[in-house]
This record gives sequence, structure tokens and C-alpha cells, in this order.
Amino acid sequence: MAKHTLWAISLSFLLLVAAASSAQAGSRSSFVFFEGTQYPLPVVFIQGETPGPTVMIQGGIQGDEPTGFLAAQLLAESRVVKGNLIVVPRANIPSIHAHQRLVNVDMNRRFDRDYNQFYEDRLARAVRFLLSQSSALIHLHEGSGFYDPVYVSPLRNPSRWGQSVIIDANVHDRLDLARLVNSALAEINASVKEQDYQFKLFNTRTFEADSRYAMEMRKSLTFYALANLNIPAMAVEVSKNIGALGWKVKHQVYATSVLLKHCGVDIVTPRIDEAEVQRLYERDSRPKINGKPLDGQTLAVQPGGTIKVDPGSTGKNDAHGQVVAVFASDRQGVNIVDSPRMALERFQELETRVDGRKVSSTTVRFAGEMPPPLPAGPPVFVCWVNGKSVQVKQGDTLHTVVGDQLVIEGVLGSKWKEILNFKGYTARPQSNDGQDMGWEIILDPEAFIDKYRLPSSAQGVARYQVVRETVGARPASFFVDIEPRKVQTLKLVDSKGHSTSVHWASGGEIHLAPGEYTVAETTSNGPSSRLLSLAGNRPLKPGDKFRVDTEKPLLFSLRQATTFAALGTMTLVPKAPAPKTAAKAPEKAPDKPVEQPKKLSGTPAPQKQVY
Repeated sequence: MAKHTLWAISLSFLLLVAAASSAQAGSRSSFVFFEGTQYPLPVVFIQGETPGPTVMIQGGIQGDEPTGFLAAQLLAESRVVKGNLIVVPRANIPSIHAHQRLVNVDMNRRFDRDYNQFYEDRLARAVRFLLSQSSALIHLHEGSGFYDPVYVSPLRNPSRWGQSVIIDANVHDRLDLARLVNSALAEINASVKEQDYQFKLFNTRTFEADSRYAMEMRKSLTFYALANLNIPAMAVEVSKNIGALGWKVKHQVYATSVLLKHCGVDIVTPRIDEAEVQRLYERDSRPKINGKPLDGQTLAVQPGGTIKVDPGSTGKNDAHGQVVAVFASDRQGVNIVDSPRMALERFQELETRVDGRKVSSTTVRFAGEMPPPLPAGPPVFVCWVNGKSVQVKQGDTLHTVVGDQLVIEGVLGSKWKEILNFKGYTARPQSNDGQDMGWEIILDPEAFIDKYRLPSSAQGVARYQVVRETVGARPASFFVDIEPRKVQTLKLVDSKGHSTSVHWASGGEIHLAPGEYTVAETTSNGPSSRLLSLAGNRPLKPGDKFRVDTEKPLLFSLRQATTFAALGTMTLVPKAPAPKTAAKAPEKAPDKPVEQPKKLSGTPAPQKQVY
């Protein structure tokens, strides 16, 4: 088939797939997946003013590439004239906090299958879910050097990635990606005055066996989008070797807007001032610990007390989505903004970071005897389960449910530098020293090492052991029993306040009158905060309304809020309107004509919102 024919077919495909079904023009909403964990995933959904395709933009999958997440955040603030956007500005927040490419594994190499070991794998699940609603993907990156198909210099050659638009194949199925990108590049490079900084097409030939990039790129998000969903996927790479951050952000935003136009989505981006971009990126933040600001002055901490962090404001432009972290010097990598901390052991310093940049450090002084007095009897372990403090005695069992969030805090009154090992879980795979104390553990037996699972007297319950491996301290341990999550009931409330409660049965149906509903309650054998409701493809926050349309069933799903694992789906079926009954003839004619009821003008059904 000729290239121009392929191009015509691919363009038609882009314009037809995922065309908006009509909701309120120009609507915008946001949602945070995995809220309350160490790896929150904020997403912005923008419904355009006129119908068109839905394109997903993502940045921040690798934390040492700030241009990508700053550009994605600005694109999330755009006005969408035609089509729709799903924007994931900061896909890997722990990696951004660390200002590193990866924490456990490279998240952009976790899309060749459904992994289930690290937090990156849970994020990848949610990203695949969002991508399934899209008709194209633009992935924002920052690479080393300058890509060139021939060797020019150590910084400009086929092994470099910067200043390129990457595709996995020139043509795949009916999609002529090379034609799409080359058409866009002509417009993009017209805005790049510096000849050495112009963007080039980079085809990694990922499908081909002799490609030097195939082994790694077949695990990437762009290849997943193209190979599994058959949608156009492109990565826009600016160069890390260009020092001007504002220049890079401005040109990456513009390049993305041009690619969007060639995918059938028209946007108006916010005005970008290069100096202002740099200033915003370098903003300070003054979080508070127990109401006291982290301002560089020595901070007094009560021994045994709980440390509560208020991340504060990064300024009036918080819409730019910058993320704040506070790390204790003995637990680098654990953000106490998102995880509770009890002062059972000494540490020297608290460090504040904004978007991965260290902005301040504060010395800690313990105001009193440390550690607090040791209680009589066997050792007592302190844990946090879903943010609530729990004490577990030596040999006892902590009862939990799949998806619960566990932090092993320490041992009451201990004068040792404790090492507490959750057998079957590895907090730091790159330096596995057996220390799991202080780290967030999402309780999912499928993610743990199976040989450490212990027999349990209760059917279906997975049992694991937490062992004290502290040198010099007396041995101690406790058990963690993890029961499968069992959803029991679902309660929906309509716009008139009438409620419908049903037994949750995945695969079943719920018959409802057409109209708007909210989820009033979902009960299970664990906290409702660990359940995520979805109406169709739309994730629901508490109080969010969704609509059951006439003659159009709606799938209602539940997922684990901390892992995004599916918990089942029921179908909301609209009830047929009750048949009209003929009025009974009067026995005697009235003395005067009967007043006919006034005809009510029909109200159009609310239009479906597109996500």
C-alpha cells in the first residue's frame, strides 16, 4: 500500500477513534490514584470545547528528567479547543523526590507484562488503564546528548536520545507514524532558531530483530501503546545537555502542541516565560512539623511522639503541581509527608525537597530522655496500619486485609538500632540488608516471596512473620495475617436522596431508574478508604456524581485503591419507565370543563462526560 494511502487511513483513524460523545464543553477535572501512599498519581482530565480524539500526555516517569514533568504540568493547564486530553504530569513521584531515574526498577521498562512486585508496577497498571481510553500517546522525556542517525561526535550520534521525536516503527499496521511525525517536525523546527538544537525523527525499529534498541524498548510505554493498543505513540526527548531549563520546557510544550494538532487535538497553551519557568522550578517550601516551621532552626522533637507534617504551600502558583517531600536522615526515601512517623529512635536531621531539589535541612533535637521508658514484659512492636497506630506484642498476630498499608515503626523503649525484617518482602532490592522498618509495605501476598508464606489456621489467609534481627537484642517476632478483600455491599443514592443498597456480586446487575447517583457507602472486611470505585472508566472521588442513562447500561467497578487490582464489576441497568395507565372515565360529567394539565417541556438528558 502506498505511503500516502497509509497516511490517509491513519489520519482518519485518529479523527474517528474516541470522538467525544458530548459533555459540558471545556470541562476539567482531576483525580489522584493511590492517594495516601508513597506513590500518589495525579491525573488531569480535560474535555475539549468541541468533539475530537482523546490523547494522553505523560511526563515524569523518570525522576531525573524535570523538563518532562514541568512541560506536562503546563500542558495540563491548557485550554482544549478540540478533542480531549488525559495528562499525567508526574508519573513517578518517588523517583522525582529522589531526583533519580529509578527507585526500585525503571518504570518505563515495566510495560511488557503485568508485573506485581514494586510500587512502579502498580503505577504501570493505572497508566495502562488510562492509556486504554486514549487514541494516541505523547510521552515527555529528557535524554542525554543529541540524537543523529550517523556518528558526528561523542555527544551527537545514534546512541544519544536528546532533541528527537522517538517512534518504534515508521509504519505499523495502518499507522504511518513517520509521515505524522515528519509533518509535525517541519512546523516544530521552524520555531527552533539554533540549528544544533533542532529535533530529528528517531525510529528505534523496535519490532525488528536486528534493532540495537529492541531489547529495552519492547518494555517501554510507547511500544506497549503501539503494539498492544494499535494507537500512535511518540516520545518527545529534549537534551539534558542544553542548560536552559526554560528554553527546553517552552520548546517541549510547543512540540507537543504541534503533535497534538496532527493527532486531531487543538489546544491553546499557557504563555510560557523562560525565566519564569526557572523561577518556579526553584521555589522554596516551608513545611511544618507539629505546627513548627522547618526554617533551618533546630527543631525540638518529643521522644516517642508522633511527627505530623503539613507540607504547606509552595506559593500562590500551587496549580503547577510541585511535590514536596520531607525525609528523616535515618530513612532517606521515606516521605513523612505521606507516611506517619513516631520518634522511637534518634535521627539527626530533616531534609525538605521540592520536585526533587533539596531546599532546606533542619537539625533535630530530642526534648527529653531518649528512648521513652521500656514497658515491662516481652518486646512490644509499634506499627501503622492504614495510618493508625497499632501495638503488637511478641508472638501475637496482626490481622489485616489485602491492600492494607503497613509501616513497621519500631520497638517500644528500645535502645538498639533495630532491624525488623518482614520475611518475604524486600524494602530495598538494590541493597537488601533485611531492614524493613520504616518503609511502606502494601500487603499483597501475590507480590511477596512465596517460600516465606506460613501455614494459617484460617482458610485463604496468608501468614507472614516479622522477625527482630537486631544484633545484641533478644529475639522476638510477630505474625501478620492477610485476609482476602471481600466486598459486601454497595449503597447508591440518587439525586432525590433515595438510597439503593445491594449485595456486591461481581458479574451481577443492579437495576436503577435513569438519573444521577453518588456512592454513599461500600462495605468490605477492611476500610472503605482502600477501595476505589469507577463508573465506566471514570474514577470516583467521595461525593462525585455519575449518570445512568436511559437504555444504556453502565459498568460499575471496584479496585484496590493501593494496588489497582480488580475486585469485580457489576452492570447498572436502567429501569424501563412504568407504562402509563388509562384514566378511569368519570361516572358523571362534571359541571364545568376539566382543566387539562399543562404540558411540561422536555428536558434533554445530561450529556455523557468523556474521560
